[in-house]
Amino acid sequence: MIKRERAFIEAAVAAVEEAKDLVLPVLMVETPNDPWTPERIRSLQGRREELGDLMADAVELLVDLEVPFLEEEARLANGGVDLASDLQGFEVAMVDFERGFWEARFAEYQANPERWPLREVEHFDVCEDHQLSSARVRQAIEEHGITSFEDLAPHLGTDVSCSTCHTAVTKMLLHELKRSKQAN
Repeated sequence: MIKRERAFIEAAVAAVEEAKDLVLPVLMVETPNDPWTPERIRSLQGRREELGDLMADAVELLVDLEVPFLEEEARLANGGVDLASDLQGFEVAMVDFERGFWEARFAEYQANPERWPLREVEHFDVCEDHQLSSARVRQAIEEHGITSFEDLAPHLGTDVSCSTCHTAVTKMLLHELKRSKQAN
């Protein structure tokens, strides 16, 4: 279960993006001129046997976590507030909507974590190219007890010639060595 609201939002947004990648092609085949509307997304609900579980689950996720945004944008546009006519008003209204929306969804998730199959998004703060995070480096240092980047690199799945990894991991190794000496 995801414990923090920010992490929940990041996980939900990532899951919605994956769901869009699955569902949009189906909608484009069925309605190529204007596929991404709340009505068209909802039209896929109830077609689990035809679409399969993976696609049907993606549709349900979109109905819960994407369609409300599309509906709010349409509601605002009907009231004369849209990007073209009132950019600032639109942005303020959407930020207010988002804040309330995500607070409510996070509360629902906390009450029932099984509702949406979300995975916390990993941040690759050490090296994007090698998809390396500080948490993974710390775990590898702890598991293997290695004190040099060259020896640790194969366990991290990185290349010893990557200067980004080398700099960050070496700093972390030095920090860990200093910490362990202070503890003794």
